[in-house]
Amino acid sequence: MSPQLSSKRASTKLHLSNTPPSKRSFAPDASLVLVGIRGSGKRSLGFIAAAALNRRFITEDYYFKEATGLTRHEFLLQFGSHEFQRRDVEVLKMMLDNNRTQCVIECGLGSLTRVIQDHLRRYSLTNPVVYILRDMDQIQRLLQLQDFSVKRLGNGDPYHRTCSNFEYYNLEERIPADLPRDEGTPDRRSVTYSFKLKDAKEDFTQFVRFITGAMTTDPGLDSPFVLLETPPEKRSYTHAIFLRLSALNNNLVDVAELESGGDAIELCIDAWNPGAVAAIAKHVSVLRRIAKLPIIYSIDVDTLAIDPRSPDANQPGDTYYQMLEHGLRLGVEYLVIHLDQDHMRLAQVVQSRGMTKIIGHYNLEHSSRISWEDEACLSIYLEAERLGCQLVRIVNSATTREENDSVRKFIDRVKALSGTHPPIIAFNLGAIGRSSQVFNSNLTSVTHPAIPPSAQKEKDPQLTSHDAVHALVQSYMLDPLKFYILGASIAYSISPAMHNAAYASCGLAHVYRIPEAPSLAKLDEWRHDPHFGGASVVQPWRVHVAGQLQYKSRHAEAIGAINTVMPLRASANRHIYPLSEQASRRNEAGQIAAWWGENTDWISIMVCLRRNLSPRNAISPVRTTGLVIGAGGMARAAIYAMLQLGCRKIFILNRTLSRAEEVARHFNSWVASSHTDSDAAVRVLRSAEEPWPSELAFPSMIVSCVPENRIQGQPPANFVMPVQWLGSPSGGVVVELAYNALETPLVRQVRQYREETAMPWVLVDGLEVVAEQGFAQWELMTGRKAPRRLMMTEVLRNYVGESGSLDEKTIRARLESSA
Repeated sequence: MSPQLSSKRASTKLHLSNTPPSKRSFAPDASLVLVGIRGSGKRSLGFIAAAALNRRFITEDYYFKEATGLTRHEFLLQFGSHEFQRRDVEVLKMMLDNNRTQCVIECGLGSLTRVIQDHLRRYSLTNPVVYILRDMDQIQRLLQLQDFSVKRLGNGDPYHRTCSNFEYYNLEERIPADLPRDEGTPDRRSVTYSFKLKDAKEDFTQFVRFITGAMTTDPGLDSPFVLLETPPEKRSYTHAIFLRLSALNNNLVDVAELESGGDAIELCIDAWNPGAVAAIAKHVSVLRRIAKLPIIYSIDVDTLAIDPRSPDANQPGDTYYQMLEHGLRLGVEYLVIHLDQDHMRLAQVVQSRGMTKIIGHYNLEHSSRISWEDEACLSIYLEAERLGCQLVRIVNSATTREENDSVRKFIDRVKALSGTHPPIIAFNLGAIGRSSQVFNSNLTSVTHPAIPPSAQKEKDPQLTSHDAVHALVQSYMLDPLKFYILGASIAYSISPAMHNAAYASCGLAHVYRIPEAPSLAKLDEWRHDPHFGGASVVQPWRVHVAGQLQYKSRHAEAIGAINTVMPLRASANRHIYPLSEQASRRNEAGQIAAWWGENTDWISIMVCLRRNLSPRNAISPVRTTGLVIGAGGMARAAIYAMLQLGCRKIFILNRTLSRAEEVARHFNSWVASSHTDSDAAVRVLRSAEEPWPSELAFPSMIVSCVPENRIQGQPPANFVMPVQWLGSPSGGVVVELAYNALETPLVRQVRQYREETAMPWVLVDGLEVVAEQGFAQWELMTGRKAPRRLMMTEVLRNYVGESGSLDEKTIRARLESSA
């Protein structure tokens, strides 16, 4: 037993031993309950969760007044403390019991009472109950409390862990370095202005949708080429950055750098004490916010000197299972369990997993006398499958290079099993095992340049993801491919700089170019080049190309415009591989038999709208309206993005009325054929002089898709809004797709209106949209996670608009804003 564990065990058990086990398997409509102390952010997060899950939000204060006719303060004054406490508990139980489905419920002070905690323990058997934590110094500043009040508040907080089955650390919002901390948000006059809960909205939305089993990715992204739809274990040559908790505790790693360089992050718990539970929760939240990668939660039993096979619940082995339970409470995407444990207890962990996937792990120690060739090795895999593991990981400390051949044969043996089985992760550790690490296909453990050697142990991975991908290229497993951009006015496109920097960053040998004399005829030429990887399509050919391609995603079909053309490869007998296999062959050259059309413009617009809509402007099919300016390919993408977000009242304005009417008919026909909506979703405004329809709300989403340059003889459009159309009382989001001049007439108009009225309109300019489109397109074409910060840096540094390049201060500010 380690001294660290033995000296702290009593306190640790106070924090964890009373945590109720939970199967975390709920009905899809089971209400979500939030508990935590005052100032933890339950109400703000509750609004976010209700919008994310499309549910009714109920607060304890609201329900108390509904039930008693008095506010809590009025009731206290009229009936006294004793009666108030009795009635408060009664009403809180009623609120929980009468709203078990389709709600998000905020519990207030009542959750600190033993009666309600007992009730919540029973409630958590059928419903997700989330304990919200927050930094106590932040709470003290927020509530302006004296030290003794903070201590009293903090003493009761850990008891929320005993009556909940999930927990979430509510991080403080990021504030740009050049702003005073007490402002809490950028200046509304700035193009980077956003609301205070921008980060929390994105983080908590993902969290609640994951733990409740709702869609965990963007709606409708069901193409095998779309990275978000395909988990790492189902893609080729994915990597998990191995990161020790001790490195985070000692501030040895710049977490911001981990945003790229892997497909997941494995957080290895190698330090444990009474405060570890809150610290781990905070670290997980930080990793989610900055790296935006799936989390693999594992435990280093050797460093912690834990024997997980100990049958005595009073021994350190019990701590191991408490640590596993804590990982499940955090709602991580993957949890690693050691297969050399008591399988009865492991089965309980598996049953408690909820939406978390279990990775069964086994280390072929030399003392076990099991090798890759032994039947016992395959038995370990099959036993993990019987246990219910979604993935199986077996590693070995290699002493000879021949063992690398053995592990490949073992993987082939697993893949040869009949039927469907869990993905296998198998490789040898150490320098000798590097080739097996390179050729392992699923979630290979890797290090990262941001992790210093001082933060690593002897058997920790030494290869980076870049090293492994580069080795695959050098061994001809991955081929160098050529990518291009097609369209008018592309001579100064920033796409080549963005894509090429990303290729170099991850170890691929691809190149992205602007072709000489670009035309659609180039596609016929490229069809005969086995090393052609794909092309971006921009104005004015997006709609035209859509009519020329036989194969396309359902999104491109619905939009009627394409911005990405990818080759469909074929075998020697010209048999086109299935789409799922096409996706796994993205970085391989080969014979081209046909084209596949995709559209990532709508994804970029949807991301920019959703990210910048405040909780007050959560989209409602009944209330929310959108406005799209233009009727070209980007306008079609904008309309589709709004429809996918749930908006059913979209207006389109275009100077050529017939084109606007054509686009409206296209989408209304699509909505009628694919949804139950009977009313027209897209309506045409005949002119900017037309008053906004009085029976409908003013738009809270506005996307301007008018061209910024003269294209095919058409003059550029200098659009400004009728000021009365900006009448949304809660503001909204304006997305300007033009970026040749960042200060378009519309941007200037909305900024001036915002300054004069202080209305919370968020401005998103074309650089942010083009970057988001580039991220999605790069991932589509390569099947790898985009290095977003690097690509955004390239966009900003290579941008040259009407007013020239961006200065360093502006670049730093925009990078910080988009981090």
